[in-house]
Amino acid sequence: MGEASYQPSDGPPVQLIEARATTSLDDNYQPVRTALDPSGATPVLSTASIVLKFDRFLLPSSVGGAALADFVCLSGDLATQVRTPADCVEPIPLAATYNPVQREVILRQVDGMPGLVPGSRYALTVLRPVDEGASSGVRAFDGAPLRDNVRIEFVVAQTNPPQATPELRMPGGDFYCQRDLECVTANCADDPVCAICVKGAAYVLLTCMGCHNDTNASAGLNLNVGAPMFNNLTPLLETAIGHAAHQTQVGEHAHVAEQTPERFGRAMPLIDPYNPGNSYLLYKIIVGESAIDHSLTGEAAEQLREETERLRAAFVMGMPMPPPENGPTFRFFPETPDDPLLTPYVDGMDILSAWILSGAVPRDCSTPAP
Repeated sequence: MGEASYQPSDGPPVQLIEARATTSLDDNYQPVRTALDPSGATPVLSTASIVLKFDRFLLPSSVGGAALADFVCLSGDLATQVRTPADCVEPIPLAATYNPVQREVILRQVDGMPGLVPGSRYALTVLRPVDEGASSGVRAFDGAPLRDNVRIEFVVAQTNPPQATPELRMPGGDFYCQRDLECVTANCADDPVCAICVKGAAYVLLTCMGCHNDTNASAGLNLNVGAPMFNNLTPLLETAIGHAAHQTQVGEHAHVAEQTPERFGRAMPLIDPYNPGNSYLLYKIIVGESAIDHSLTGEAAEQLREETERLRAAFVMGMPMPPPENGPTFRFFPETPDDPLLTPYVDGMDILSAWILSGAVPRDCSTPAP
């Protein structure tokens, strides 16, 4: 792996493998996103969000915040070929969030700003860096650039379903504690903690507790989500949220978490509230042997394995997340979108990433959600 400021990256270039946008609503009035056809004929709702899926893990700073205008242009000006950010004419204002688990960027229209106009046609251009040293454009975590600029056109439907609402907000819901009501009824009548009946981010963290608990806080990390966690939230708050991962940096100031480090992963927080792309715990799980996505085809699974190996070699010091001896594999996604035990369904985000994105707030799972 290379770092652009010292040597060219030897990793493969990034490729945009799919762009999806909202074309309809399901029976629960949730967005149904369809892959945008290269012909430009896909009819998109005017309330739509757009999802960009990449084949590599991205450099978070290249696809969010102030960098947004430097990597994507959504405009009704079809005559101009957008080659650089300066070429973007009257762009539609967008907000971006990055989910490293899915390697996806979700683009949402901005409340109170000009949006998609029914019956109009738009061009979406995803931009590569203009040169080796440019800060603009999509890059992989190791600095490798997007292979080529990608332009995709689409049309906006003349009308929306009456239940359609602007997709302006990030996922909302109780992503930390989701109670399995059937489990609670059957097994937990006399157990106020009942960790086995909790799904959501707390459930994912529970699988990590073999090495990170009150009596065996490996590397000083305590992810205790069982008793006394529900009455005392200090273990997670004092050792994980906002704290630099020991495996990302050694030496002076190694405990100080960084938001925009010179090198991807340097002094990365274990859990960085509102920023899953800068949360080491997510990457630690991603490169573990138990992070399995059974929905992938054989070819896609092999490509992801190769990319995961690059990620592991680049910045995960020490051993990757070991498989749990008696627990389940890490499942980032619900088995089915309508799984009643994982409602509200996560809008394009895995459960742990969504919890971090919503602020990484733990709470007492024995009480109702606020």
